[in-house]
Amino acid sequence: MLANARDFVESAVEYARQDKERQWKFSVLHMATALELLLKAKLAMTDYRHLSVGSGLVSERQFEEGEFRSVGIEQCLDRLNRYCDFSLSSDQSQAIKALQRLRNRITHYIEPPHQSSALKATTAAGLNLFIEINNSEFLNADPYDAKSMSELTLELYRNEHFVKERLTTLSSQLSSMPRPRTHHTDECSDCLQDATVIIEGDLKCLFCGREITIPLYAELISRDRSVETCPECNRESVALHRTADGQMSHECFCCGYSRGGEMQWSDGKVEIPRLHSDRYDR
Repeated sequence: MLANARDFVESAVEYARQDKERQWKFSVLHMATALELLLKAKLAMTDYRHLSVGSGLVSERQFEEGEFRSVGIEQCLDRLNRYCDFSLSSDQSQAIKALQRLRNRITHYIEPPHQSSALKATTAAGLNLFIEINNSEFLNADPYDAKSMSELTLELYRNEHFVKERLTTLSSQLSSMPRPRTHHTDECSDCLQDATVIIEGDLKCLFCGREITIPLYAELISRDRSVETCPECNRESVALHRTADGQMSHECFCCGYSRGGEMQWSDGKVEIPRLHSDRYDR
């Protein structure tokens, strides 16, 4: 069931990636199915018999061959809460309800005319919800030949609806977790998003999942690949740089410690402060 959920979400992402007007309805349909199967997979982990409508007993053979009537998504969520102590947040519930409403409209009535924006936004919210549930409940489960959540994220990192939805979901984590105070990690090399946090001795992009150790990152950005231990934060994170006016600068990209020339940064138009004022590194 989990493998099927991953197949459907991959298909939904593929339709979304094509970004063709008449393909978005299939992305919505497949995303809704993917989420339903993911939630049912979670319920089946406790007892596959919870998936059966009513109180009728379902044998293992019937379950494996699909010879039973399965609960709908509302009943599935109710049983997840009752038997698994699992529930969705209000925002997550709204996302899944919006996806279900749009799926029903597309399936049973008419394709929403001139509503590609709504289809894109709903698909983006669905994918973000799928990633959140998968990462919290099935992080170590890897169905054979299935794409990772990071791979799916990277396929849509240029989709403005998905990027907005994902960053909104991550905003509380980004504001509460330690983050590099300099601008070196402002743009993830994989997804181009500013979502890097410090987790013990590693850097991790919460948007796409890319990880790298702090010493290795310092080595990669250091002019001569040399790395020093920072006297302030005690991390191996001080790299050597040459400033715009030719001075040599030793800077910790995590806490901002600096000696020598001062690094200068620009947003492409005007000079900006060397350090983020709204971030802490520990």
